[in-house]
Amino acid sequence: MSVASTHARSHAPRRNRYPVVLGTAVALGASILLAPHASAADKWGPGYLIPDSAGHAGASHIGAYKIDGVDGVAYCGDPELAGPDAAGGYGAAQPVTSWTSKATGKTASPESLARAAYVLSKYGQTASDEQAAAVDAAVYTYLEAGSTYALPGGERALERLGYANVPPAVKKSATGYLNEAAMFAGPYKVNIKPIDGPLKPGVKASVTLDVTSASGHKLPGVKLDLDVSGAAAGAGSVTTNADGVATATVLPAKDGTVDFKASAKSLPSAQLRALSPNDAKAQRLLLAGGASSAQAEVHLKTESPKGALTVTKTAADTKKPLASVEFAVKDNTGKTVATGKTDAKGIWEAKDLAPGTYTVHEVKAVEGYQLAADQQATVTDDKTADIAVKDVKIPEQPKPKPRPVTIPVLPQTGA
Repeated sequence: MSVASTHARSHAPRRNRYPVVLGTAVALGASILLAPHASAADKWGPGYLIPDSAGHAGASHIGAYKIDGVDGVAYCGDPELAGPDAAGGYGAAQPVTSWTSKATGKTASPESLARAAYVLSKYGQTASDEQAAAVDAAVYTYLEAGSTYALPGGERALERLGYANVPPAVKKSATGYLNEAAMFAGPYKVNIKPIDGPLKPGVKASVTLDVTSASGHKLPGVKLDLDVSGAAAGAGSVTTNADGVATATVLPAKDGTVDFKASAKSLPSAQLRALSPNDAKAQRLLLAGGASSAQAEVHLKTESPKGALTVTKTAADTKKPLASVEFAVKDNTGKTVATGKTDAKGIWEAKDLAPGTYTVHEVKAVEGYQLAADQQATVTDDKTADIAVKDVKIPEQPKPKPRPVTIPVLPQTGA
């Protein structure tokens, strides 16, 4: 048995992390010293042996804990309770919906829980002593806010990071994790922003995407899997750039709707997972690793660009507008696609016409005027074709001249 474990057992109660039995030691005379690089990783996990809060050398640990039967490491969550060796085993991991500090009695905010989950998810699963120690310091800061174990000013927090065998880089990393989590912790939201207006069949269109954190910051380097229906192209994946923005190209196939879905499947976890000890005197453990996902879907309207056709109707003789003249517009198959009458100014407009060639047909003229001949008109994207139609007055028929009628006088007979 090592000096560290014997020394720890002789002092109860133990505070601030668990006692450690070293897996590697070198005997020098009557004393036992740590072998080079023999940190707590030899038995408990990556990190550093440090004195406990009562000053007992090697009786505490800053870092992660290896769990039998669990793929990965965990971190202690209750600094003033006994270590995992006193737990009598742990139950299955459960999501953490709320967390009350057993040291202060205060409940951690949902924001703090999400930020702790971010750090554990992104940096907790590590074999590095320095990184594990930094994660440990950050987790205590979130779950023990305002206590002596919380950065930046907690006395015990600074003491744990200030021991000679704990590199200064640990504190720097812990502070960096806290700042990063404030910006990028979840929950997350996928945002899809299509171009303004409807898409056009056969015309490529750009769609911008991003993933935002709970604080509204855009996450860089996030892969988004795309699922696109109703388009000739657009599926696949894109990754957000250094500014947290990605661009996808969509090629709609026809009029209708393009269903555009984006999924981010490997985001940092937004929820803690904890193992509860069988013996309540021991610390709860928080699992490292984990991930979360987010997705969004938009339905993009796709339609061929429309144009219009304006008919101006006048009388050929007076040049004045003719109102209430009925017209029909037919497409190249002969199908009537629009009907209407001219207004008081002799104008009628057929709107929302797809690009193509149309026939303008006068259905009913005003009294006294002849029907005009059909005219062809070509409608293009977002343009209005102007058609001038003149009606010729029906000529008056000449009145017949009266012809003299001679009625012969018949001879009269006798009475």
